[in-house]
Amino acid sequence: MSSAMLWQMRLFPRWVLRKGAVALFQFSRQVSFVSFLRGHLMCVVKKRIVYSRHVPVRLLQLLVLSVCGVAAAWGAEERTFSVGMYLGVHRPALEELNQYEFQSPVAGTATLTNAATGGNDSVSLYFPNPLPELGLGTNAGLEFQWQLDRKNSVIFGGSTWEASSRATIDGLFSLQGELAEVHMKRAAKMSYNEFYAGVRRYVIDEPKRYKVYYRLTLNEIYDIDYREDLSFTYLTGLAKGVTKNIVLMSQATGLLALQPGIGGDYFFRDWMSVGIEASYLIGLRAVQLREGALKQDFLITDNLDLFLPYKINTNYGYAEYLRNPPKSRDDYDRLDLSFDGWKILARLNLYF
Repeated sequence: MSSAMLWQMRLFPRWVLRKGAVALFQFSRQVSFVSFLRGHLMCVVKKRIVYSRHVPVRLLQLLVLSVCGVAAAWGAEERTFSVGMYLGVHRPALEELNQYEFQSPVAGTATLTNAATGGNDSVSLYFPNPLPELGLGTNAGLEFQWQLDRKNSVIFGGSTWEASSRATIDGLFSLQGELAEVHMKRAAKMSYNEFYAGVRRYVIDEPKRYKVYYRLTLNEIYDIDYREDLSFTYLTGLAKGVTKNIVLMSQATGLLALQPGIGGDYFFRDWMSVGIEASYLIGLRAVQLREGALKQDFLITDNLDLFLPYKINTNYGYAEYLRNPPKSRDDYDRLDLSFDGWKILARLNLYF
């Protein structure tokens, strides 16, 4: 061994290196790169440390201390922090959306050419295409837990949710003065993001086996987006093969909610568990869609005056749904949204 290496060794106590090396090898048995560590870094033979010629001493010393720190944390008996990845479903109530807006038709008036007289006739349009209820939507997220003691934990996290509904129907619809057969597709999609913070209390705790708990969180639901697509494909007439689209989009501001629930975790290792949880989201108020946008392919020359399933009231700024059947072009009512409903999820937890 060179004099320079011996001088560096004197700057670093042998017992620290020896204990670090032992901890390093104990830790290496749990990970996949054991052969790399044993073959290229060091070995312990009769309490003497033999250095590889390919690794600088200072780098080796830093590596030993770093890995020993990780090994100490990994091997700690009490793990107080965890990260959970979960996937589940949420079925919000959304009564007015499902029961009223989804039943709203496309209505209006059309100007048709009268071949007998050469003049124009104004006729009423009524084109129903009700959507199925929005139902279950996928809820995926990430949750962090900090265990204060054996019974109590603080939790916080965030998730995203999305659900959709669609329906198709064939019927008669007007375009540029004539009625034609159309194939109509109607689709709706709603989504939101949320973050939350709260507490979890364990009522049954069998260390390294299973736990049962109840929880309560305060949730902030934000970035609520709603989109509805209406697509008319003409099957007959002068416009055969032409597709006209209408896109309705709107958003809602934040909503505060409480979420009580119960669940349990089963441990496969002291650092990993899987859990199942059921909870109920309770909104503190109803929320209205706002900030609407309308995009459509129909032109003024198509001679149509349409009443769409919903619109944004320009005077009050909130969304309204078209009553079914509508009595006039202004026969709309305010659309309130409730996100109350059950959540069920499965979660994978990693403990540190």
